[in-house]
Amino acid sequence: MDALEEKPRSGQPTKFSKAAQAQLTALACSEAPEGHSKWTLRMLADKLVELQVVASVSHQAVGEQLKKMSLSLG
Repeated sequence: MDALEEKPRSGQPTKFSKAAQAQLTALACSEAPEGHSKWTLRMLADKLVELQVVASVSHQAVGEQLKKMSLSLG
């Protein structure tokens, strides 16, 4: 029965729910803010907090999520 249930994991739980991942994807695929040619990880992190998608998030966490979703800013 143990094989069917996940055991608690060490470390901090992810800040990205499915809804947050969807919003991150939409933002990353949208046009960059005026005055910028493309989104940066820091700008995406700041925008996610501004939109209250997450309470706080680092630009590294945003980059990891984009990598997991096979998205790039290039």
